[in-house]
Amino acid sequence: RALCCSIKWPNNSMVAARNPIEIGRMPEAPGASRSQITVNPGDVLRWVVVFAGATMVLTAALLALLVDGQARSSLLGGGIAFVANGYSVWRVFSAPADISGEVTLFNLYRAEFGKLVIIGALCATAFALVDQLAVGGFLAGLLATLLAATIGAIFAQRNDVGEQPAG
Repeated sequence: RALCCSIKWPNNSMVAARNPIEIGRMPEAPGASRSQITVNPGDVLRWVVVFAGATMVLTAALLALLVDGQARSSLLGGGIAFVANGYSVWRVFSAPADISGEVTLFNLYRAEFGKLVIIGALCATAFALVDQLAVGGFLAGLLATLLAATIGAIFAQRNDVGEQPAG
């Protein structure tokens, strides 16, 4: 087999490597086994719903205690994020598991784009129709719930492969 050479930054040293990686082809890994990790869609949906819902309520409760007039706006922003994340999780995990990588990637892009469209449309509607919308509370609820849903999906995957949180 031929050696592939490349120059490494920062000291411009030359490195030779066996089995160069070709674009569009998986690199060989002799002796390495691939495990099929499957994620249960119901578990992911459950984790996302629990994390996002709890964060939405906790953010609104915290703002209600600390600042006057922010809780309703926070619930509205959190609700928008909750609906958008629900659509995204449904779109990704409603597809059959035995589809190609290209189709899976297309579904991921479609889910994310759809989530952004839903967020944009519902935010525009909220700003147009809701009187006395507190922007700070609205954004706090929206961003906290979006982040919590992502964390929920991460925890769902960690739970499926048997990893335990550090602690």
